[in-house]
Amino acid sequence: MDLYLHVNQFPYLGRRYAWTKRPEASEVSDMTKSEKDELFDIIVLSWERAVTFFHEKFRTNFVILGNDTPYLHAHLIPRFQQPKNYEEIEFIDPNPKGNYAPYPKKEILFILLLKIKEELTKRM
Repeated sequence: MDLYLHVNQFPYLGRRYAWTKRPEASEVSDMTKSEKDELFDIIVLSWERAVTFFHEKFRTNFVILGNDTPYLHAHLIPRFQQPKNYEEIEFIDPNPKGNYAPYPKKEILFILLLKIKEELTKRM
């Protein structure tokens, strides 16, 4: 699986998604044993370690939907109680004990998205 930075970093700083490399995989039941192992034993664990750079304490939300994009992928969303200021933007989880969606959206400059990706990638 490949790991990508989600363009909607606000309000969930560190949000990413893992995307299968097999175009024919569209359902959770399509995952192979090696994909499951890679996703849960490598990607999620290393992502969680990396996200601690932004959030000292957080809870991982792991979401597989496929409603808009019928291609096997999983969202990794950090949920947190304490606001995080990063690059003069205050990231606040609007509903830390409830569903992550809907959520307020705010466009993040591309250069900042690259910086977030770099921070996460070097810690994985």
